[in-house]
Formats: sequence, structure tokens, C-alpha cells
Amino acid sequence: MVLNCGGATLKYKLFRMPGEGVLGQGMLDRIASPRATLTHRKEGRGEQVFPLPEADHHAGIEKVLEILADAELGLVSSLSEISAVAHKLPHGGLRFRKSVLVDGEVIGALEECSPMAPLHNPPSLKAILVCRELLPGVPQVGVFETSFHTTVPEYASVYGLPREWLERHSVRKFGFHSTSHRHVLSWTARLLGRPKEELNIISCHLGSGTSVCAIKAGKSLDISSGFSPQAGTLMSTRHGDFDPAVVPYMMRRLGIGPDEMDEILTRESGLLGISGLSGDMRDLQEAAAEGHGGAKLAIEAFVYSVRKYVGQYLVLLGDVDALAFTGGIGESSASIRREVCAGMDRFGIALDEGKNEALRGGGVISEEDSPTQVVVIPTDEEIVVARDAMAILERIPEEA
Repeated sequence: MVLNCGGATLKYKLFRMPGEGVLGQGMLDRIASPRATLTHRKEGRGEQVFPLPEADHHAGIEKVLEILADAELGLVSSLSEISAVAHKLPHGGLRFRKSVLVDGEVIGALEECSPMAPLHNPPSLKAILVCRELLPGVPQVGVFETSFHTTVPEYASVYGLPREWLERHSVRKFGFHSTSHRHVLSWTARLLGRPKEELNIISCHLGSGTSVCAIKAGKSLDISSGFSPQAGTLMSTRHGDFDPAVVPYMMRRLGIGPDEMDEILTRESGLLGISGLSGDMRDLQEAAAEGHGGAKLAIEAFVYSVRKYVGQYLVLLGDVDALAFTGGIGESSASIRREVCAGMDRFGIALDEGKNEALRGGGVISEEDSPTQVVVIPTDEEIVVARDAMAILERIPEEA
């Protein structure tokens, strides 16, 4: 069972490994609110919706396990068939460079790094502790969202800040969306029929959270996100890059403290902040078509921020084999893909308009003779987590 816990959502997917068959999946949305609802999907069957008013992570995971073992749904005959729980974990600091079996050290790292990722680490930690209680003895695996970017060179990860901040407080670039960018790399390698180790890719994960990654010879060379997932491109309600001098300036002007400022930067900025309307790209595109100026500006700013990173990474990589789009926006919005690629023919990126508009799912959307292939990759971060868990569990008998 793969779990991905956020502050307001809890996503799960049950795999039968090693065949990678998906038995069922779902999400608890609006956690701890009167509108909390769990939506469950069994493969080959429609959705089932369970209202869970005020449910927290504990109640949510309890309900998920109840559903998975339900006789009518028939996903597992009993919870004893769940041989492992794998978590997509946000931030492990400098300590974890790869996926690991969850133990006290991992739990301690999540606690220690919670100030770095206050919205993401605490829910993941809760999920681990709840699973320990409800599934005693079942091994848990942690797959860190920072792990793919441990290959980013030191000169690209260091900030122009006091050295002591780096050495004592780990203030540096970490980068996020590792599972997504790893999936893009594997999927693109299969699509192009080439080894991962040979590929240079610019991977654009465009969704409510967004990041652009430069992958050189199969390894992360640079990533738009930084010390936190806030940096880089514009996001749904997160700010992306901006002059940090704005923070103390506005704290003094508004008479607010760090917690209030953090709330503004995390939940009231990005596309929502610019548009004054919504952080959802679908809403903004509809509003822009009807003449809403703020929505139009937010879309333009989003595209511009992605294009800037693509441009930087074209220079860093030199030869680029593929420009990849994934994530909710990257997969579903032909217009955003078109606008990101506009005018890039001179750099070897030639989008085929017909393929781009007609594509459903994943595939190649560049012209036949485009030196750089433009591809769309269906998001599947959970299978990356499940594969890592499987690899770790297979090693346990050897290491015991």
C-alpha cells in the first residue's frame, strides 16, 4: 500500500507486486473539515464515496484499511495480505540519499526537518505512526521527494548566504518531486528506446505544485525548487521565485509575524494571488477566455516562469534529447504546452500542433524531424514508490 499524505489530503493506492497490478486507489479530501470525503475506486468498478466529517489522518487511514478488507470490495481477504506500506515522504534533509526502511532514525529526521517543510512533513509522520499502530509488524518504507536531487553539484545547490547557515542549519537547495522526475526519466527512456544513462531531459512537472528539472546523463543536474517546495516557478497558491527582501518589508508594513507571513506565501500567493480568483489552472483558463484580466495575467506569468527554467536548462545541458511534460497541467493542457514551447524551434524544439491538440494520455507531440522530442508522460509517482519498497523488502532477508 502506497500512501501520500498532505495537510488536507490522504491518497492511497494498493498494488499487487511484483506484477505492478493496481487493485484499488482513492483519496480522502478536506481532512479535518465538515466536508471531509473519502473517494475509493476499485479497478473495473465505479467510484464509491464515503462522507467522513471531521476525519483526521488516523480516522482516514482506519477507514481506508476497513475498505481494503471489505468483503464486498474484495481487494484483500484480510489486512494480513498487506505486506508493506510505502510512504512518499517530503523532506529528509541531508541524511537520506535514497529510499529506506522506516525506523526510529527516519522518524527522527522527519521531526527534525518539519520546520523546513511544515505543511508536508507532519502529515507524513502522522501516517507512519498511525500505520505502526493499525498494522503492527508490517514493514514501512520511506521514499524521499528530495532523493533524486542529491546529484545536483554543490555549486548549484549552495546559496549566497552565511556559511554557518549551511553547516549548522542545512540551508541549501534540496529540490522536490523526485518520484515524478524519476518516472519521467524511466518513461522517456522506454518511449525513445534508449538507456536512461544516455539521456538529457528537461522534465516539467506542472500541477498545483510545479518544478522543472534538468536531467543530464540520467541524473539530476539542477531543479527549480530549492530549500523548500516554494521556490522556482509559480504554483497554485505558492509564490515561486521572488526577491526575499519583500518578506521583512511586508512584515513590517502589515505588522505580522513569521507564521502569518508563511500562511500568505503558502496559501494565498501564486496563481491565486496574482489572479485574485483561483489557484486552479482550469478555472483561470475559463475566466481568461471570458476576459478576466487577473486570470490572463496569472497564466502568462506561469508560462513565463516555466519558459525561463526551460531556457536555463537548455544552456546547462547543451544537447537535449527530450522536453517532457507531466502533472495535472502538463498532461491535460495543450494550450500551456504550446505556449511553453512557442518560438523554441531555433533551439531544436518543434511542437506538432496537431499531435499536441489530439493527444490523450502519453506520447510524443513533436514534429518528426524535431532534434529534441517533446513528450507527455502520464503521472504515476506511486509506482516509483512501490518499486523502491519492493527492492528494499527483497533485500531484508539478505541483510538480516
